[in-house]
Amino acid sequence: LTKVCGETYPKDGKIIWFNLRQEPSLYVNGEPICARPPNKIGEYAELGNVTRDQNKADEPEFLTVCQGRATGNGGKLKIVDISKKEKEVEVKEIKTLSQVIEDAKANFPGLVHMRVPICNSAAPLESDFDIICQTLAGTNINTPVIINDQVGLSRSTTGCVVACLFKEF
Repeated sequence: LTKVCGETYPKDGKIIWFNLRQEPSLYVNGEPICARPPNKIGEYAELGNVTRDQNKADEPEFLTVCQGRATGNGGKLKIVDISKKEKEVEVKEIKTLSQVIEDAKANFPGLVHMRVPICNSAAPLESDFDIICQTLAGTNINTPVIINDQVGLSRSTTGCVVACLFKEF
């Protein structure tokens, strides 16, 4: 967040973070991992009509599965990175995305994190536009807006266009 806000933007100022991923995410030793079908690692994964509530509910289950796998493997977790390279990492810390965001709010109390799971290859739902616009409503023109997905190509581009159009008008 410091990279986005710099040293001059007030840490208690509003910061908007849109997460456009459809998959539940965890952080292992501070590095993000996500649950994806084995045949969709490093590729576009169309996961269907995933809702923000479903995504948030899946996160604790994903955490439990990963903790169980690490416990059963001597504290190590096997993961596959975006380049489809399998590796094994020693798990020193594992947190859900929700936990990471709540921890970040200690230093950035104005942080607003919003999940908007958008499909890769289809137009966003009308409700997706509504969530983004409602979240941006009332923000200043200089409010930092962070938009992320897995790679930063299609979903992030869509989110950026929506945010820019909103800010423009």
